[in-house]
Amino acid sequence: MQRKNRLNEAIDYAIRTNYEVHNRAINVQNAIYSHKNICIFGTGEFFEDCADQEHLRRFEYVGDNNPQRWGKQFKGKVCLSPEQIVAMDDIVVVIMIGEWRPVYKQLTDMGIECYPMDWYAMNVYDPHYGDEWFENNRSVIIDSVDLFDDEQSKEIYVEAICNRIAPPLATKIFNELKIPGEYFSSGIFSMGPNEYMIDAGAYKGDSIDKLLKVTGGQFGAIYSFELDSAIFHELQKTADKYDRTKIRLINAGVSDEITTIEYGYVQGEEKHTEKITTIDHELKGKKVTFIKMDVETFELRAMQGAKGIIVEQKPRLAISAYHYLSDLWEVPRAIKGMVPEYQIYLRHHAPTVWDTDCYAYVPEEIENYQL
Repeated sequence: MQRKNRLNEAIDYAIRTNYEVHNRAINVQNAIYSHKNICIFGTGEFFEDCADQEHLRRFEYVGDNNPQRWGKQFKGKVCLSPEQIVAMDDIVVVIMIGEWRPVYKQLTDMGIECYPMDWYAMNVYDPHYGDEWFENNRSVIIDSVDLFDDEQSKEIYVEAICNRIAPPLATKIFNELKIPGEYFSSGIFSMGPNEYMIDAGAYKGDSIDKLLKVTGGQFGAIYSFELDSAIFHELQKTADKYDRTKIRLINAGVSDEITTIEYGYVQGEEKHTEKITTIDHELKGKKVTFIKMDVETFELRAMQGAKGIIVEQKPRLAISAYHYLSDLWEVPRAIKGMVPEYQIYLRHHAPTVWDTDCYAYVPEEIENYQL
């Protein structure tokens, strides 16, 4: 009941403040790009994982509190001390550190304009939801906490929603919720030597590398879907390191229909036509033990396009549930709607808003996955 009360209070906060978290993210983005110089503060794991994102490539400097890093280059940019940053004109800092709160206070006290990456990245895909939207979704948001099969999942669900719509009500920031082992070593279920994996949103093949690291290079088959033709070439290079007779690469996105879309990853770039297909169409009759899916807001539609395989074979699932705020409850509800026997879990794997994933498996099917 306490969790449901917090969710109810979070919805009240979002309505009362006109969903100010969304406005804050837009204002932060506008503020950052109004400055001549952008500095990313923090050169650790968070920086290594995230600084190459297309929307942040304009940064000219990096900063750090570690004197041993000052003057050195990171991703081709020189590292500044806080004192050097404060001496520069027309500069803004994006704090790319998981535990950003003490650094935010430090830089703010020094008179440096700065924003945590948390604020910048919050609700990237969401429109500005109004009072009616929150009221219409109130009951489903609150009741969906009961979908999850362990206390950790329920905590992550409540904290993720509070962070995204009512930060003062959150008791943990995303960095305090994260665990390692996304998809393959989450602690929800294990991977064996005879996996038949659908990799939806394969990117450059990092999921192939990670699965085969966990399984000692053993696998039954891998079916990798990647929308972007340019990135698809990198995926091919990754797959070529392994037994290609058991890896099928599909240069297409996944949804609930077969069509084409105009696609461009970077805002302002020329768009190009890419193919969209359904998993059921491409893999009808194929054995599947595991589906990993991260397809940039298409998750719900892509699951519908894989409904035949999901209902018939009941593979374990690891589905991104963070692109839209509503994915936090709509993804698990969609899974339960297809196969009520699924047990549902939520885990968070990043120092900021992204990489909240919904995991699911049917306990009675565990022994069949490795056959």
